Amino acid sequence: MGKIQIKRGLTANLPQKAAIAELLYTTDGKKLFIGNGDNADLTEFKNANQIQELLNGKANSTHSHPSTDIDDFSSAVDNRINLKMGVANGLATLDSNGKIPSIQIPTEFKEAAVVNNISARDALDAFTGLHALVIDASADSTVETGGAEYVYNGTAWIKVSELNDLDAVITWDNVLNKPYFVQKITDLTDTPSSLSGQGGKVLAVNSAGTAIEFISVYTGDIDGGSF
Repeated sequence: MGKIQIKRGLTANLPQKAAIAELLYTTDGKKLFIGNGDNADLTEFKNANQIQELLNGKANSTHSHPSTDIDDFSSAVDNRINLKMGVANGLATLDSNGKIPSIQIPTEFKEAAVVNNISARDALDAFTGLHALVIDASADSTVETGGAEYVYNGTAWIKVSELNDLDAVITWDNVLNKPYFVQKITDLTDTPSSLSGQGGKVLAVNSAGTAIEFISVYTGDIDGGSF
């Protein structure tokens, strides 16, 4: 029985292409190739040692590189940041004063309208949170005269204040730091602390002139004197 011979030769003489399934072997490089037809390059077969060498050179899945190992890393990052600055779903930027430019702030947080009357307010292209100062709000039945401020809640205008008056109900008990007022005579300084048992008596300054006390009303005869 004869031997199956594979086309063989030196690596320098290896053709770039070969017929489909044609086998070629380099006697100096000890490498085996198979042809893929006239319009395709050869396919090189790898032996176990070659495959192991390739695996030894691969990067580990847990490896890391400092940014200095990446070509033009800083420029690439800067370009990416610049691409996302001040655009939708991107990054807000800061101006020369370290503040977010007003153009990047949502309208509901920065815009307010000043209009002459209620009709002009109603004609605004309103959005939730829009404030409107109406100079003459007398068309609003809750405003007697003058202006008022409103905020739009998404469906209607809500009055938050009036310019010329303030409707407020404040009870005396709710006033903070109010002065103390005497409400009954026994609260006065240097007076008896109770009225109990003092019926029919009158208040008078005591003989020492230091306080007020209750004294009984004189009921006896008064001598008219002589002449």
